[in-house]
Amino acid sequence: MRTRLERLRRVAGSAWVTVEDRPVVVVVVACGATIGTGIVLGSIAGWPHVLRLVESRSSWLWLFACLAGELLAYGGYVLTLRDMARVDSGPELDLDTSVETVVAGFGVFAATRSSGGFAVDYWAFRRAGAGRREAARRVLGLGFLEYVVLSLAALLASVVLALDLDGRASLGVTLPGLTIVPALAVAWWATSPKRVHRLRRPRSSRIKGMLANTVAGAHYVRQLLTNPREHGLGVLGNAVYWAGDIGCLAAALALTDARLSWARLVLAYSGGYVLTRRALPAGGAGFVEVALTLALVGMGAALTPALVAVVVYRLFNFWLPIIPALFLMPAISELRRRFRTAETVRT
Repeated sequence: MRTRLERLRRVAGSAWVTVEDRPVVVVVVACGATIGTGIVLGSIAGWPHVLRLVESRSSWLWLFACLAGELLAYGGYVLTLRDMARVDSGPELDLDTSVETVVAGFGVFAATRSSGGFAVDYWAFRRAGAGRREAARRVLGLGFLEYVVLSLAALLASVVLALDLDGRASLGVTLPGLTIVPALAVAWWATSPKRVHRLRRPRSSRIKGMLANTVAGAHYVRQLLTNPREHGLGVLGNAVYWAGDIGCLAAALALTDARLSWARLVLAYSGGYVLTRRALPAGGAGFVEVALTLALVGMGAALTPALVAVVVYRLFNFWLPIIPALFLMPAISELRRRFRTAETVRT
């Protein structure tokens, strides 16, 4: 039995490596998942309603707003990546490498690695000189910072709705935003100067090692948040990243004449992005479309406008950066080679 399991594990590992080396497979699978999900959701909404909405007159200028939002988001993330690299005396990432990494992580990553955009961030930190453990901890810090900034925005939106400043909402809608408060309290306690150096020391046990890396990643976030003079651009960049991406979705909703207040939009977006596309294989194709559409409907948007808006949003958010990669495969192959070299040379 053990021999069979070991053989199965080797076969699965070999298949995974094969997928890693054939990025077009990831794009095809993502495309199939997106189309399949769209067909199912369109059938639920009713194709006559969907087609009628698509053919109706709309201001196509909203498409340019979608594009502007995504470009703003990418620019903001470049600032975040550079500050996360150099926090706590870390390596410096030059502007060209930062832009390459962001482009790869948000779109071209499908032609770079099938395991999500954070893998590209890890490679970038390794290439800049960080060790394996240090690079992994900075990647965790990036993820934590993303969730902290988005969760604080969701908390603010919940307060606005609770005070009836941007429409009304039930406690079931607003109370979940409070979960960020105890999470931040625990993180603040664990990363305090009195205990952070002890808690983030490398451990031999896998579970203890994961805990140490988690504390270290949270420590980097605390350093960014508490040193605005030195790292203010990194935090601001992450806020700009979320604002640009949410703005893209808002423009897509405006294109379909969907009615949703800004506070509800932020909460819907937060709920639909419990897992970001950068943390999921193939950009969360299929999963994100379903989760985001249901979140928008749950916040009061009509199903058909919400579905069409999510499709438009994903065209800019996910597919637009990937399409050029299919015509730039030689450059992407070189990018992958350099990242892999960084992984094998440095310890």
